[in-house]
Amino acid sequence: MRDADTFFSCGFHAITVPTCTVVQGPGGVRRIEPSPEALFRDTLNAATAGVTIKGLKIGVLCTESHVQATTRFLARRKGIPVILDPVFAAKNGISLISDGGRAACIESLFTKVTVVTPNADEASFITGGKVRTVKAAKKAAEKIHSLGPRAVVVKGGHIEGDPVDVLFDGREFVLYKKKRVPRSIHGTGCSFSSTLTCFLASGYSLPDAFMATQDSLERLFESSYRIDRKGYFYVSSAVDRIFRCGKETEKIQGAQGGIAGEPGPLTRWR
Repeated sequence: MRDADTFFSCGFHAITVPTCTVVQGPGGVRRIEPSPEALFRDTLNAATAGVTIKGLKIGVLCTESHVQATTRFLARRKGIPVILDPVFAAKNGISLISDGGRAACIESLFTKVTVVTPNADEASFITGGKVRTVKAAKKAAEKIHSLGPRAVVVKGGHIEGDPVDVLFDGREFVLYKKKRVPRSIHGTGCSFSSTLTCFLASGYSLPDAFMATQDSLERLFESSYRIDRKGYFYVSSAVDRIFRCGKETEKIQGAQGGIAGEPGPLTRWR
């Protein structure tokens, strides 16, 4: 859902092919049920038959068979940006991929994608070293790049201090430092990789797409909301528009001496 919301908000029609059913609520993921190989393969082929695809974002691949089907699919899709977000576990630590799936993802897919976007924990697993500092993130990006992708972004939300995202394209680094958001937001990694996909599919260079993605997400996270008092925060492009319309309404009403009302019917716990 997070990916589809992002694609539509950026002006692209989203085609989503699930690899699993996720049992989750505001408190996070409880368990997953992987899609059977034949169901995933047939859905992937049917949903994309005869369609001109501008970009691909790959997220959770629960099993080795999902990785293999995706690898075969990529062999027929050349010349478009392919972003791999190697999601190994949910925010609460629940595993989302089998051991065989992880190994196949690294061995089979890394050589076929434009950008790999691990967070610090995923980068630690891939490289076998702890990634807790910017220096370690840069070393991890170099090592992951040597495994085959054209570029790597190590997302810095899990490193010490303020988050710093590290982009490495095999020649140079681009770093983006931001203030840590004092809330746990669900789907930040998905939002990053799907937004990056959209900018690359729109013709942006990789460094420009990286910076545009950062700007877009900083604005999106400002409007994050809860649907209960204790669970994760969520983001939505539609809610973001309501939030910003509300902000503009507050400015107008304030100038006219009025009292700003609620920005919409959705209850948002902050």
